[in-house]
Amino acid sequence: MSSKDTDIDLDADFVYDYYTLRVAGLAFAGIVVFLSIIMLAGNKIVNCGKSKPRPVEEA
Repeated sequence: MSSKDTDIDLDADFVYDYYTLRVAGLAFAGIVVFLSIIMLAGNKIVNCGKSKPRPVEEA
């Protein structure tokens, strides 16, 4: 016969390490923000000092 009254908690030994999770999350967020700024400003940095050729309008 199976006893349905006994609840076995399989995650009883598992404990979250909140400090490491927080530090890893902040590091990941910082890297994503840094890379997005570099990607957004990358085109402006590459073209810094170069004038864009303007199309010639024929009248």
